Amino acid sequence: MIEIRSWLEPFPSSKGYAVVFDVFRCSTTIHTLLHQRPDLWISPSLKSVQGNDRVKEMRVFSELSQPVECLERYDNSPHQAVTQPWLETRKSLVATTTGTPAMFAARAFEKVFVGSLVNFSALVTYLSEQNKPITLIPAAFPEAKHVEDEITAQAMATALEGFANMPDFVSQCAGVAKEKIIASGRPEFLSQKLPTGREDVTIAMDIDRFSQLAYLDFESDIFARVIRG
Repeated sequence: MIEIRSWLEPFPSSKGYAVVFDVFRCSTTIHTLLHQRPDLWISPSLKSVQGNDRVKEMRVFSELSQPVECLERYDNSPHQAVTQPWLETRKSLVATTTGTPAMFAARAFEKVFVGSLVNFSALVTYLSEQNKPITLIPAAFPEAKHVEDEITAQAMATALEGFANMPDFVSQCAGVAKEKIIASGRPEFLSQKLPTGREDVTIAMDIDRFSQLAYLDFESDIFARVIRG
């Protein structure tokens, strides 16, 4: 069974696996950081971890305006994630407007994955081999114009309900999603709005850039570790 659900309403069931999509930019930032093998964590908000001693030793990636005492502060930007020098022992934290709250809203599921275009095929391949109900969760608010999350979720549902064992079909589903997102005007809007928007969009729309899975190990109400699968 495959369903697409909003995280702003109670889930009818928490059986099986959940996949949360925040294509521009949280999911892509997480995958970009994870690819560099960092010690990576997420929180539902900066407010929830303000004053936390652990965060003082972390690099924080967030577009939220709240102040937080941390080692280094960056935008919620995959471009910044990939271009900043990295030390293997340095921890990172991602906390965003909708992406990470949606992930925490889904924490009761057996497993919560970070969905994106950058690992679309790898995630479809894995999920298609599991005998589990799958709930796909766009992170964007329903009234927002952030159509990319819904489009990507619909494309993954099509791939999983169709011929998920056929790589060409799965790639075609992702390609159609990319075309629809481009046609929506969202990439161009973000490219002009954000200082790193054009670079961020280029990374986020790079289908199958990574072959990794990313799922969450919820330690508490305010911390979850991102696990590379």
